[in-house]
Amino acid sequence: MKTKEQLEQKIQECEKALLAAKSELQEFIDSPENNVFPTLEKALKELKERLFNQAKEDCEGSYNCGAEQYNQEFIVDGVHYMATLDVEYNRHDKTYYYVERHYSKFSYKKL
Repeated sequence: MKTKEQLEQKIQECEKALLAAKSELQEFIDSPENNVFPTLEKALKELKERLFNQAKEDCEGSYNCGAEQYNQEFIVDGVHYMATLDVEYNRHDKTYYYVERHYSKFSYKKL
């Protein structure tokens, strides 16, 4: 039978492995080589939504505010671009932040 300390150590090891795997997955997702699109229009539509969703997820819960800017490098027809979302936040009840989609600015540029 295992001891409580052994089980707690096993949990810590698993949590560490989970964080490492999540970090590797995020690096994979962020890599421009994994963000290749057939058209610029399709890329901008998908990345705009992805960056807005990331900003929204980052301010889930009380007192959580996401980053001021989100970036994603991508490729269309062998050309590298950078999509950028400059985020404006607001809050209600002085506790919960939310993305002001109307005032946030999405843009892109060729690298």
